[in-house]
Amino acid sequence: MLVYVRLLDPKESVLNWTLFGVLSFITVILAAGSYVINDYYDIKADNINKPDRIIAGRLWSLSKVKWVYFVLTGLGLILSIWLSLKLNLLEYLFIYPLAVIGLWFYSYRMKCMAVIGNIWVAGFCAFVVGIVALPDIILDNRHQVKELLWYYMAFAFLSTWYREVVKDIEDVEGDKRVNCETVVVRFGIKTGKIIAIVLGLLLVASLLVWDSVQTERWLKLGLNVLQGFTVASMAFVLWAKNPTYYHHASTIIKLVMIGGTALLVVMG
Repeated sequence: MLVYVRLLDPKESVLNWTLFGVLSFITVILAAGSYVINDYYDIKADNINKPDRIIAGRLWSLSKVKWVYFVLTGLGLILSIWLSLKLNLLEYLFIYPLAVIGLWFYSYRMKCMAVIGNIWVAGFCAFVVGIVALPDIILDNRHQVKELLWYYMAFAFLSTWYREVVKDIEDVEGDKRVNCETVVVRFGIKTGKIIAIVLGLLLVASLLVWDSVQTERWLKLGLNVLQGFTVASMAFVLWAKNPTYYHHASTIIKLVMIGGTALLVVMG
């Protein structure tokens, strides 16, 4: 909603509030379905990494997990077809099934592929932002899409990629036992830390670029705070002595991601 209100012009957009609401609901359904199928394929690793928080195979049977996944996916498909017809955008008909297949393949195989898996999920997170503006871009109504949308998409992409690598370091033992060849398993924790630090620096750089085009004092202050939090997360990664440090780093990155979204509230 913040992206829709702050980075687009709802009065000029081809997406009215009703259509935007449907698009948002489809996105939530897609994300929920991907979490369900991800838990289904992650049973062995989760038994090691987070045994107290397992749902699939413990609170829910595996058949129930699959049933919930198919119900969610089917509902999202019906709504996406309706939305495509309302917008008269045939291109939208292909986005949902491609997204479903992409997220399923990530859970099934790609998450255990070094580097590619991290980039894949980060790209999906950035596209969640971009898909709000996509109808206007396709229908040549892009004049009402604000430039800040692209800064926010870059922030979403880099912050997600950064957190994914830190999470891979945190979960390295469980991933090793189930032969999940993440970048950390394949190249070692030291290399994983270097990649995480580089991504942290890129995230700080993107926040600095975003800061440079702002004139609002409160927004600039907020971006400075996010830069400081990102540096703090990098310090936890750099000086980590046990998995708890990586967990703290991951939590800080989550706060940065929430903070970056919250900044849209004060954006004029």
